[in-house]
Amino acid sequence: MQPDTENKTAGGSASTPPPARDAITRFVFERAPVRGAWVTLDAASRGILDCHPYPPALRRVLAELLAASTLLASTLKLEGSLIVQLQGSGPVKLLVVECNDALELRATAQWDAQRTAAFGQHATLAELAGGATQGRLVITLDSKGNGTLYQGIVTLETTSVASLFEHYLATSEQLASRLVLATDAGRAAGLLLQRLPGAGTGDDPGPDDTWTRAALLMSQLDPVTLLAPGSAQSLLAQSFPHDDVRMFGQKPVAFRCSCSRERVERALRIAGLAEVESILAERGNVEVTCEFCNSSYVFAPVEARAVFSPHASSARH
Repeated sequence: MQPDTENKTAGGSASTPPPARDAITRFVFERAPVRGAWVTLDAASRGILDCHPYPPALRRVLAELLAASTLLASTLKLEGSLIVQLQGSGPVKLLVVECNDALELRATAQWDAQRTAAFGQHATLAELAGGATQGRLVITLDSKGNGTLYQGIVTLETTSVASLFEHYLATSEQLASRLVLATDAGRAAGLLLQRLPGAGTGDDPGPDDTWTRAALLMSQLDPVTLLAPGSAQSLLAQSFPHDDVRMFGQKPVAFRCSCSRERVERALRIAGLAEVESILAERGNVEVTCEFCNSSYVFAPVEARAVFSPHASSARH
């Protein structure tokens, strides 16, 4: 956690950093085991959504998942990636959002354009997946250091992305949470509030009262507020006017895909020379397009065959 750079108290004042368009700000309630985070995504979200011609409903759901995934990743002590994957039999058969420990995002989806359009721009995630019983949301924590995978599965019984993540946090992390998400024209924002272990214990009911009051305020919050111009300090002061909230330094969030020509070369070696020769005979070259960022990697015949030379293989190790 970064050192404090800003401290807001009810009725007090503090220096305010300029609002960031792609950043997350974490905060805690003083004298109460309540924490939270606020994220705003602008260029990062638009960059991801503009990689493919996603229909309006899918763009909105993806933007919400990007904000929610960033908030969730920021609360975890994880050296690796958080991967959120939707699997269903509906118009959206697959959807993947990935956020690593550096808060770098990427996402992709596979959809049937005609079936998706039939649901309209306000379709829920469950509807896009084919119904509550036809899809599921899988949240994977991939620790790159030791290769450990932890997976949690969330059924699509609730109607919103926010409630799905609240359910995941309650069941998998044992943390009572409230989440509000907002999107507009590719932008996304989210506010997460969590009650930490220890709330409501002992003889002092104060900490639990703080959570109850703050959670109620969250339920009354207009999501549009999260997209309004302003700093984290002004948003939190407006959202929790009776609480002493301490904020930590903003962390940038960015769209960054992990694809590269070297990774594609490794994929070609796995496919094998016979498969590559078959593609060359049919198309004249080998072209591989990243499903996430839509970047294209083209290999002329001599380049494709060179991938299998002993020198090329040893140079990559």
